[in-house]
Amino acid sequence: MSDGEDVKKGIVSAVSGAADVGSALVEAVATVASSTLKSAGTVGEQAVLVPTELVKSSLEAATEVGVAGEMASQHVVSGLVSAVTKSTVDAEKGIANVVKTTVESAASGGASVGKVAVGAVRGAIEGTRKVEGDAAGATKAAITGALEGAKTISTEAVDTVASAITDSIEGAGDVVKSVLGR
Repeated sequence: MSDGEDVKKGIVSAVSGAADVGSALVEAVATVASSTLKSAGTVGEQAVLVPTELVKSSLEAATEVGVAGEMASQHVVSGLVSAVTKSTVDAEKGIANVVKTTVESAASGGASVGKVAVGAVRGAIEGTRKVEGDAAGATKAAITGALEGAKTISTEAVDTVASAITDSIEGAGDVVKSVLGR
């Protein structure tokens, strides 16, 4: 069994039967991410590079327990960002990486890239607030990560993500403009 399958099974097991699946998913992902980052020796500055497999497995687990799309990305990113923010000296780089990887992973799975990006940005803000981090910095980093993830997909994805975030996240328009230079 691969590490990704173990992560997925662990999250599904932790969430199964929970009354509040969303909160249980956030906590399970945060616990698994903290453990994975520690065991991989990526605590500190290296924690900015959350393994892609961890993101993908967490999103797959969310889908398996009945949480998909925007809500899946929001809960998964919230848990990952809580773990990364506590584990790294450069939380903003870690947040940008988590959101970028989430957008890329979701797009490869056929999900709506705009909805997933919005959920990921909201999750980053939520996860940062849980650990009393810098919400404004997290918001900028998350928007940047979402747009960077979209750039790896297509020009159309960038436009979709930029529009979705601008329409859904208060004050995001200025950040989108500064990142895209338009």
